[in-house]
Amino acid sequence: MIMGVPNPFVAVLRAIHRESRPEAALETLCQAAREATGSRHCVFAMLNEEAGDLEVWYGAGPDWERLAKSRRFTLGTEDQSGIAGVAAATQMSVVREGAGLFKDAGSEIAVPVRDQDSRLRAVLVLDRAAGAFADQRETLEGFAEIAGLILDRAEQDAREEALIQVGGSLDQVLTETALVERVIRTAEETLRLASCSLFLLDPRTQLLTLRGTIGALKESMETVSYALGEGFTGWVAQNGEPILLDDPQTDPRWRGKFVEIPSPQIASFLAVPIVSRGKTLGVIRALRRKPENKFVDNRFSNRDLRLLQAIAEQVAAGLEIARGVERILRDGRMIAWGELSAKSSHMIGNRVFALKGDVNELKHLLHEPEMDQPALLEVQSSLQANLGRIDEILQDFRDFLTATQIKRNITDVNSLVRETADEVFPKRGEVKLDIDLAQELPRIEADGTRLRRAVSELIENALHHCDAGTIHLRTVRDGSNVKIEVQDCGPGIEEARKAMVFQPFYSGRVRGMGLGLSIVKGIVDAHGGEVQECGIPGEGACFVMTLPAVPDHNREQS
Repeated sequence: MIMGVPNPFVAVLRAIHRESRPEAALETLCQAAREATGSRHCVFAMLNEEAGDLEVWYGAGPDWERLAKSRRFTLGTEDQSGIAGVAAATQMSVVREGAGLFKDAGSEIAVPVRDQDSRLRAVLVLDRAAGAFADQRETLEGFAEIAGLILDRAEQDAREEALIQVGGSLDQVLTETALVERVIRTAEETLRLASCSLFLLDPRTQLLTLRGTIGALKESMETVSYALGEGFTGWVAQNGEPILLDDPQTDPRWRGKFVEIPSPQIASFLAVPIVSRGKTLGVIRALRRKPENKFVDNRFSNRDLRLLQAIAEQVAAGLEIARGVERILRDGRMIAWGELSAKSSHMIGNRVFALKGDVNELKHLLHEPEMDQPALLEVQSSLQANLGRIDEILQDFRDFLTATQIKRNITDVNSLVRETADEVFPKRGEVKLDIDLAQELPRIEADGTRLRRAVSELIENALHHCDAGTIHLRTVRDGSNVKIEVQDCGPGIEEARKAMVFQPFYSGRVRGMGLGLSIVKGIVDAHGGEVQECGIPGEGACFVMTLPAVPDHNREQS
């Protein structure tokens, strides 16, 4: 005995304490339970709340993988549910004589595993060739308690990681949009949600406007809003207090105005305010769908509430940072717009002066007694060239002003890069293009039109600096990001100039206003990414755009 702990549990508690991976800890527990009770096999069947069934994930014993791994059991009290399904439905240990899960078993026992909120999470099933389990029930229920602790620890680790991810994003995202998307994804993955939405309060209209969501509202984000006090969402914003309700339709505050899943299917509703310095900035709300199996309980818990409140606190800090950065950027862009207006006015003025000269020349030629066709063609060419330059200047102006205005859609980066290269890169010439597109590249949420503009600008910039040789265009997967790289064969960029090339009006080209790379930076920033020049001086420039990928939702559960 150690501090009242029965001997069968001492070794397994020590082993589990040292094991950081939950899957390894559960395998250790299955082996220990099997040995302590003299069983042939022990398997661990995890509850899938959405499907309403159990699936065998881990086990121990000579033939457990062939007999039981990946088998599923529906929760229920009928015989066809199997011993595991009955134990899960009744949340009581069940002992049966004869074969069931395991062939040729003399007897089997199934013990429910609960978390610290007393909610079912899994079932332990063991078998013996002969002899009953009645004298081992208490011991196995002790092992089930330990299994519950392992699952609680794993979930706590996942929640801490979620908070770290949100907290870490505060230093990485520069816009409200990027912050909202990061938070929505993190909350969805951590809380196992059917839907999650984030509303921000517009200080001018005093309306809560939907800014990010998973679920059916994604297609109508621009039209979804609540007044303060309207429905649960408006009530939370107005009162600065959270709401956690099961069967929310029975509450008099329920409006069901904008919901991500049909109202009758909502099992549980959770909403928390986003508050900074005593002022409500918005609301995060989440819904869980009623399970098809009546024995499955997937309602929100107080732990879910505390986690969402912690996320909301970090969102509030992130919003303050993003809005501060936005003010700085807006002030900087206002200065840049002033410079842009002055420079464009000067450049357009030069072209207008040239156009006036062409018009005067045309007037003179038209009054000549004989038409001088070569001279007329020369004037026509000059008129076209000057009008074309004015159009380029105006397009640069428009692109600079709208670079950060994006509408996101799921985008295949490889297809976008390939199509842009086909459109922009010359079919003949001394400069060749080498394209290397990464296989199984994750998709991103992007404004395809804007991103094409950024890629084409980098390709054109590379062509400008290469008289001959090869330009390399690559896509690369880098963890949770996607990279687009354009490397030229020109002289490269000195270290002292690398940070300056993205500033407005900085250009080494004879033509243009020096806005191209600044437009690229604005587009990439708006997508929550970054762009850098990573080339080696003397060996060519290499521009790298890094963009966040859409997360893989087929992740391994723990």
